[in-house]
Amino acid sequence: MRKWLILLSVLSVTSASGAPAWTWVDAKGQVHYSDTPVPGAKQVELTGAQGFGAARSQQQAAAAPAPSAAAQIPSASYRTFTIVSPAQQETLWNIGTMLNVQLAIEPGLQPNHRLDLFIDGERRNLNSTSSQMSVPDVVRGVHTMEAVIVDQRGTEVLRSLATTFMVQQTSIQNPNAPQATPRPPPPRPTPRPGN
Repeated sequence: MRKWLILLSVLSVTSASGAPAWTWVDAKGQVHYSDTPVPGAKQVELTGAQGFGAARSQQQAAAAPAPSAAAQIPSASYRTFTIVSPAQQETLWNIGTMLNVQLAIEPGLQPNHRLDLFIDGERRNLNSTSSQMSVPDVVRGVHTMEAVIVDQRGTEVLRSLATTFMVQQTSIQNPNAPQATPRPPPPRPTPRPGN
């Protein structure tokens, strides 16, 4: 069973990257798959793996005709475009509803490009030129976020990988809450004289 899982993971990674795959049978009759050819190996063509939801839409986008070389030039100039904060699976406490976001862009943003965010699939239309921004109206719960670079016409040039984060708020009704105000101790009875 473990060999099949390894084989499936190798095939899915190879398929996702678009690199060729090779297969051969060793002297013991064991079938092998690799992304590196060996003597006697045959190249195999892998079709895309079945996907669901976002993964399926990414496959469909990959199957779409490639844009012209002129359209690819702007995104090729960015070596790094990632969401630094909030980090993947990070839990943010007591942010109110204001989310602070930090992006990593190398080299810097081109003069005719702007930054925008998709939070839970909704475009925020921030039109920002700064890699640090504050986003209002992010409430308690689990959220996904993607950052995009758009050109002056609003056409998407590059999209970051999605990150998932959680927003938590401390409840003032929870006595175990770390920031809850402690209750004062009950008053002590005053001693009577002569006792």
